[in-house]
Amino acid sequence: MTRQAPPPLLALHGDTKVRGRLRAVVGTGPASRIVGPAIFASGWRELGELVAAHPRSPAVVDPAFRADADPSSADSIRVLRGSSVSLVCYGDPSALRAWRVHDGGYSVVDVLQPGTDDDFAAIESAVLRAAGARRVRRLLDDIGRRAHQQTEHIFAGVLALAVAPTSVPALAARLGLSQRTLWRRCATLRIPSPGRLLALGRIFTVERLAEWSRQPSGAVALAIGFSDYSNYRRLVRRNLGSPPSVVRRQGGVGRVAMAILRALAERESPSQGGESVTTVGQHR
Repeated sequence: MTRQAPPPLLALHGDTKVRGRLRAVVGTGPASRIVGPAIFASGWRELGELVAAHPRSPAVVDPAFRADADPSSADSIRVLRGSSVSLVCYGDPSALRAWRVHDGGYSVVDVLQPGTDDDFAAIESAVLRAAGARRVRRLLDDIGRRAHQQTEHIFAGVLALAVAPTSVPALAARLGLSQRTLWRRCATLRIPSPGRLLALGRIFTVERLAEWSRQPSGAVALAIGFSDYSNYRRLVRRNLGSPPSVVRRQGGVGRVAMAILRALAERESPSQGGESVTTVGQHR
């Protein structure tokens, strides 16, 4: 895969401190290897124009943004209707309620509250979850059609964490389960162990972001926390049976998605106890 300029991050926010944090995250942090520079809109209407010009880019927005020069822009989030843009809302989450009145076509991938959960790592994770999020939605939809609802829920948690190094305890905590209950649930559903699910999620995320950003998977793997490319290569070979170069020739992220579907789909058993599956291999 040849290096090209990655898509930019679009943003609409009036707080100068927030704007500075967004510039830093995609300008100097690890995410700068994956996401292009931040482009700020002056209002909803201009954001709509930017979304049309950069249809693959995610956008970070203050849901309560008001433009003094154009008070009518309070409702102009409607300009995003039909765009399928992936949004990170960075502001008061109560402002989201007004958005849900309209079926806009856009999707809210994450919510950040200034001063509460917006350290640099949280901002970076939210931006990376929103980048290329259509691939994630498509995979989860496919899992939902072919597997148990609990399987889809578990793997949604996997993908939410997979933009950074993670662990089985972190996945269990995100799902509101004890580690033992999570292992039992995976065994009952006849899906791979939590550790293998995290490994598959990390591989999918590297290949998804490599496809979206048009950057080599090695650069993406380093940007999202692998200590070196050889660790990523070993993870891919161990879980998919081929090195990343072969996986890319066989379809890249699409090939990984198919492997995930084969591992998860139509394998769940009736929720009647008894069966025990002992599997080792927490993702590191």
